[in-house]
Amino acid sequence: MIERVFIYLCELFFMMKKTLFIFLFFVCFKLSFAQINEVGVFLGGSNYIGDIGKTTYIYPNSYAIGAIYKWNMHPQYSIRATYTYSKVTGNDINSNNSYRKFRGLEFSNSLHELAAGIEYHFFKYNLSKIGYTQTPYIIAELAVVNYGTVNNGRTFNFTVPFGIGYKTKLARNIGVAFETSFRYTFKDDIDGYPQYVDGTQINYSNGNDWYVFTGITLVYAFGREGCYTGNHFF
Repeated sequence: MIERVFIYLCELFFMMKKTLFIFLFFVCFKLSFAQINEVGVFLGGSNYIGDIGKTTYIYPNSYAIGAIYKWNMHPQYSIRATYTYSKVTGNDINSNNSYRKFRGLEFSNSLHELAAGIEYHFFKYNLSKIGYTQTPYIIAELAVVNYGTVNNGRTFNFTVPFGIGYKTKLARNIGVAFETSFRYTFKDDIDGYPQYVDGTQINYSNGNDWYVFTGITLVYAFGREGCYTGNHFF
């Protein structure tokens, strides 16, 4: 009797194990059809908004390059992650502020940024589906940035990138996008300009620094997409 119960339990275990394996296989198979991946590059320019140089919001005066990955988990939004390297510069000579022109300060710094967030499409988007291959979009992310300090070291800071863009199909499985995104930082030290010397304020700060990336992304899409039922993949 005990042997029969033991054999029955073993058979039940292996049946459940086989059923679980089949279930997981179909779930993974289904998910593999339900996602489109995009990987590519960002090429563009950057500008800084702070205590030195111009205060214009968008005026790329240095280069920015990077890599981007997107998971298009839904026709109207994507999860994205980016790495961007850039130089940021500022020169009071280029400012339209007479005080800054007279002061004549300038700086140059390098940034390494890792960002992740969401991209919301105003229209349904899918590079492989006719009629779904172009849309404006907005970006909301969180990021960490590494940059040089006034004492020739490097430090980390958090930023909150947000921006707008427009993307469309360029060729089979290849997309192109044009975007501008702003970064608000939580420190006032990218330009290396000291706000105080021996406890005495030496300038009027404009607050924490900003920097902006403007450029294009070229991406290659891969992975099998699912069909649509209403607004959802299946």
